[in-house]
Amino acid sequence: GIGEIHAESWGEVQRIAKLADALGCLAQVGLRINPSLASAVGSLQMGGKPSQFGIDEEQIDEVIDQTLALSSIKLVGLHLNTGTQLLDAQLVLAYYQHAVSLCQRVSQRIGRCLETLDLGGGLGIPYFQGQSELNLDQLKVGLEALPTGESLGARKLLLEPGRFLIGSAGVYVARVIDIKVSRGQTFVVLDGGMHHHLAASGNFGQLLRRPFPIAVLNRLNESAGDSVSVVGPLCTPLDTLARHVALPTIELGDLVGIMQSGAYSRTSSPMQFLGHPAPPEILIDGGVARLIRRRGCWEDSLVDVVNGDEGQCPSQAR
Repeated sequence: GIGEIHAESWGEVQRIAKLADALGCLAQVGLRINPSLASAVGSLQMGGKPSQFGIDEEQIDEVIDQTLALSSIKLVGLHLNTGTQLLDAQLVLAYYQHAVSLCQRVSQRIGRCLETLDLGGGLGIPYFQGQSELNLDQLKVGLEALPTGESLGARKLLLEPGRFLIGSAGVYVARVIDIKVSRGQTFVVLDGGMHHHLAASGNFGQLLRRPFPIAVLNRLNESAGDSVSVVGPLCTPLDTLARHVALPTIELGDLVGIMQSGAYSRTSSPMQFLGHPAPPEILIDGGVARLIRRRGCWEDSLVDVVNGDEGQCPSQAR
């Protein structure tokens, strides 16, 4: 079942309470907070500024008092998410300390320990030249120094390290379908691009467009040659995966790999853009490759098309 429902606003708390009243149940609710502490670095700032996410920290006392007055709601947790793609362990720990202080204050205000303090995600991986891996030793020492249990103000401390766990495990692979020279610049055209991997094209909120680590997978032992730009098959110049990168001499049919593609690739991309099919997914486990998602086909864009009497719209869909 659902352990907690995390509410983004007082209005959402009220809607949850109304549903819980109708169902005759006690809803376990956590409040997502927009913290006052802003991230100094990171690809996307998610705290410390006006935001669609969470309840402003300055409003939290008022919202807590209002929530406690609802008989169908039990306040059980807090949820904070200050930033994303953070590589500085000391900065991450500063955010954690701020979250702990807030949790302790809320616990004292309501007179009991919360069930959970969710510190969100934000742990990053290096994508670009000059970036370093997150220092796990520093992070470990800092996490071990955090209070626990009643001293923390919550019985459980939660983290959401999705990108950190899986980001480096994925490779996006596309085949070279054309090579052309335009006014002195060589373009390597692949059969996949930004519709499969929006982040690699630099169109996923990055302030600067820099190429992900890239390699010609069937030429890993060959030396880099001339500078090329690697592009996808779509009819937009946004469909560019790398500009002016030195790669081995490429031929038609070669396989190009975009590294660090285990997170924010397929699921965050405009997969049906311009009607191109989706890529397959292959899981390699213990040296054994297994197809886990089939390659898309042109007919996929028609699967939700409704014909004839089926087009009568039910009232709940209007």
